[in-house]
Amino acid sequence: MIRSIPRGLAAALFGALAGPACLLLAYAISPEITFGADRLASISAGFYPAERAGTSSFAWTSRRADLVLAGLDRRSPWSCAVRFRGARPDPAMPQPDLTVALDGVAVATSRATNEFQQMEVTVPVRPLGTGLILTLTSSTTFTPGASDRRPLGVQIEDLTCRPTGTAVVLPPRRAMASAALASAVFGAALGLTGITAGSAIGGTILLAAGQALPLASGAAPYGDYPTTMVWIAAWIALLTLTGLKLLEAGNGQALRNTARFVVLFSAGVLYLKLLGLSHPSKALVDALFHAHRLEAVLAGRFYFTQLSTSATPFPYAIGLYLFAAPWSWLTRDHVMLLRVVVCASEAIAGGLVYLMVVRTWGDRLVAAVAVALVNLVPVSYAVVGNANLTNAFGESAALVTIAAVTVLGLQADHRRQIMAVSLLATLALLSHVTTLTFLLATLVAIAVVFRWMGAPALRVAARSVLVAATIALVLSVLLYWGHFGGVYQAQLARVRTAPAVGVAPAQAPAAMAPASDSGRPRLGRVTIPLTGRVVDALDQTVGNLGWPIVVLALAGAWRLLVRRARDRLSLVLAAWGMVGLAFVAASVVGASDVRYQQDAFEFIGRVEHATCPVAVILAAYGAIWAWRAGTVARLASSALLVAAVVAAVRVWAQWL
Repeated sequence: MIRSIPRGLAAALFGALAGPACLLLAYAISPEITFGADRLASISAGFYPAERAGTSSFAWTSRRADLVLAGLDRRSPWSCAVRFRGARPDPAMPQPDLTVALDGVAVATSRATNEFQQMEVTVPVRPLGTGLILTLTSSTTFTPGASDRRPLGVQIEDLTCRPTGTAVVLPPRRAMASAALASAVFGAALGLTGITAGSAIGGTILLAAGQALPLASGAAPYGDYPTTMVWIAAWIALLTLTGLKLLEAGNGQALRNTARFVVLFSAGVLYLKLLGLSHPSKALVDALFHAHRLEAVLAGRFYFTQLSTSATPFPYAIGLYLFAAPWSWLTRDHVMLLRVVVCASEAIAGGLVYLMVVRTWGDRLVAAVAVALVNLVPVSYAVVGNANLTNAFGESAALVTIAAVTVLGLQADHRRQIMAVSLLATLALLSHVTTLTFLLATLVAIAVVFRWMGAPALRVAARSVLVAATIALVLSVLLYWGHFGGVYQAQLARVRTAPAVGVAPAQAPAAMAPASDSGRPRLGRVTIPLTGRVVDALDQTVGNLGWPIVVLALAGAWRLLVRRARDRLSLVLAAWGMVGLAFVAASVVGASDVRYQQDAFEFIGRVEHATCPVAVILAAYGAIWAWRAGTVARLASSALLVAAVVAAVRVWAQWL
């Protein structure tokens, strides 16, 4: 540890320099500040929550609304434009005059109409000062009705400010200081882990570049976000360093470089995910809904139902809320708490892929690449970004369960191991309805494949897997699923009076929507041709997993088939993948009616989210095989891995 101190200091110094430098570059590339209707709350007052009417998204103002841009560089003139309308429900009602004031001085007034219009004002230069307070004042307000007593001024669709001078504008000083401090903290932590000085400095610069993108966009540099960023960086750096040292102490020796890479890469991705989710431009989607469910669990209410897209009630799983409840004493921000729990669970579960590969194949390079890829799968960003937090947590718990099945011996006399797998599976089964069906099917398939194709030790393990799955199912029914007899009776009655559907009910927004419309019904048709459904499913699969991972996974699967591998991990991947293909095929074949196509798309997205560890392990195997196969194959492998990183960054950037 003492020998690592100089490296930690050097990396911290580089971080303190790289953080502001990367922020300056990102801010200079795009200094324009754009606030949509759903992105005004963090640095404003007098704006009501965003609403939608058709394709239009807007936020009502009260009589006066203020936008505070603390630290705005005033050495250059700015142009600010506000798009607004009066939206008076009664044509006889007088339209308001909207007055724009800059730092308390009125500079423009315009009469509103029921159509959106744009008003632009010029913010003058103020060389000796920074910051801007932009005030919108409506001459009149109205109250919608008895059930809504808000005084409403005008509707704001968006508000944009951009520099118009030739001078380069700088980000606020507080944002610069926060960028330096966050990068320095991470640099110190990386240096103290014991990796080489070059690796520590390189990793610090990469993180500085990654954090610059969210910090430079939208309202982020002007509100409390820079302070939040420093706290996130400090906590993750501290816990990562502590966890790594504890692992080394428990192992009795320093970790291999590949294991350190796994820990540090996962921590870096966790940091960037939390920066994206806490960004003021990130829509809550269903995150507030989950926070309310957590608060209900904390108040002693445990049994919930939810309507599917077909208006059918079904039990809503609570595993995430039970797991997060003990941590609720740390913060009152339950939205952020759940996001942290879900993202940290994904990082930990993804790290276990390293153990799965190393303990069975013994290839540490494949294991490290697999962990990197599991953090880059687009569907995981879509699920978390859509705030389908219970689904994300459930799949993390399922991955931990399958990792335990892969790594542990699970012989007949290993009762503690069998009980550990049972408890892990129980948590997963209580976390999401899709996990309930998919994990049970996967465990049964693993047991069958172990029994059918495995060595004698795996045949014994097959019985243990079935026992663990049975215990988990019984516990989950006794603890939760068995308390909804009335709901199941209503569902049964509905099934008897309606056509059967081969997909699971929806619990939250789709993970990824298919881009193809080849099979969409036209001219009143109510069924979708099978070819169209297959094309849509393939298109969705490529979008969910990312085409570079799909290509590498096909190469890896081919190499395993050539080897005729029957080791423990290969059999787990075979069983896991076959269940995923069967569920997707059932959705494609069963949902021919357009009324149920949305349910099918959502279910396919969840299945591929649950199966993506199979794809990334195969992709890592294919990538390293190509890396070792020769110069041309090595270049192709490298290009595909870089493309996988770019695809993940693009999905993550959509949060901002």
